[in-house]
Amino acid sequence: MRLPTKTQTSRRALQILVLLLMVVTPILARYGNYLSARQLDKMVERFDGSFQGKALVWTDGTLRLLAPDKHYGEDVVRRDRKRVLEAAASLKGSTWSFELFGLSLTDPLAVLESALTSKALPWVLLSGALIPLIFTILLGRIFCSWICPIGFLLELSGKLRAVLRFLEIRPGRIRLWPGDKFLILGLGLATAVFFGLPFLGYLYPPALLGREIHNGVTVMFDRAEEGLLGFSAAGLTLASWFLLGIGIVEILFGPRLWCRALCPGGAVYAALGKFRLIRVKRNADLCTDCAECIPVCEMGLNPMRDHTGIECDNCGVCISHCPDGALRYEFSLSDEPRRSSAGNAPLCRKEAV
Repeated sequence: MRLPTKTQTSRRALQILVLLLMVVTPILARYGNYLSARQLDKMVERFDGSFQGKALVWTDGTLRLLAPDKHYGEDVVRRDRKRVLEAAASLKGSTWSFELFGLSLTDPLAVLESALTSKALPWVLLSGALIPLIFTILLGRIFCSWICPIGFLLELSGKLRAVLRFLEIRPGRIRLWPGDKFLILGLGLATAVFFGLPFLGYLYPPALLGREIHNGVTVMFDRAEEGLLGFSAAGLTLASWFLLGIGIVEILFGPRLWCRALCPGGAVYAALGKFRLIRVKRNADLCTDCAECIPVCEMGLNPMRDHTGIECDNCGVCISHCPDGALRYEFSLSDEPRRSSAGNAPLCRKEAV
């Protein structure tokens, strides 16, 4: 088993952080409401021992580190209420539309669909997409591999296929044309133009997951205020079953099937990243055709034969599994392999499996 490289460790850490932020955001909102109403300490005592109570305590402790308490004499220490509220309000939103310390970040798909639905493109909407657009043009489809919480969860669910094989249950293998996601994107955008309906917003998994987490956490606090502490599935909608269905289908019939061929957001990011400046490049002089990079590619590409193109999400997994050091990130506008010198050819070459 290969140990994760620093790149993969960083990628996993960022994916987990994004997922945690999706849970923390609605907790921050409820914390801010209680603090504004001067009910926070009362609610902490009322929810003592429950998830809701611990969440409020952890949130309060973290924010008070960011906004230190006020000292009134030697023995009186009080929460700097105004600064803590400002800190709590610095993070809000979801993967669909997010705000961090006043910086607005909006998914390009959300901007595109909203503009076509309303027949207008206000600056506040466009400005939120500028940073994601710039990063995608420079780095390619990295939202899918480095940020998207659904991509992270589907990567984990794909590991369950190995469990099925261990149990001598052979999972299926369905292959769809990668261009199908562009058809879905076109259908959704046409629906926005002609009917004014945001169809894709109810189909895009990151947006659905963000709403489900927000609804779930919010309802948990609502129930706690009624004396019903603990976890509850109340507040979740059919979107949760849809997301669960995607996971089950991928485990049983095809790993990363949604991301490869059906995700409309993936279609947008793939198109925007066509001329990315940083991409995975193969040094043909170092490559021994060992084929180690092929089975580990989540997008089903073939880095050994330079068959990557717009579907490559720059996850770097193939780089981590290349024993010859032939794959690495480089500045380039082409997927063609690089040759370092004529006299630097490998000693032997294996036939590709």
